[in-house]
Amino acid sequence: AFQDRFALHLYSVNGKHLSSVPLDEEVTAMCLTEEFVVLGTMQCGLEIRDLQSLRAAVPPVPMRVPIHSVSVTKEKSHILVGLEDGKLIVVGAGQPAEV
Repeated sequence: AFQDRFALHLYSVNGKHLSSVPLDEEVTAMCLTEEFVVLGTMQCGLEIRDLQSLRAAVPPVPMRVPIHSVSVTKEKSHILVGLEDGKLIVVGAGQPAEV
């Protein structure tokens, strides 16, 4: 099935498989922080997932164009999203409750 084509897997530094989740969209960009994994997709979705459980920390944020890069600022206050059309979108981050 189409839904089974993409997945996100979490491994320990020793190579032990910790968890995995199926993904609906093709990941084109990824960035990690201590607590979260930030994903950008070809289907224009920005996802913020908990690094331990891989569950969505907040609902996906729709962009109108495929995402080519994601980066989290040093202060973890913003997510920088580079889009296919050359635009750079700045998304306020903070704790999930404040996003």
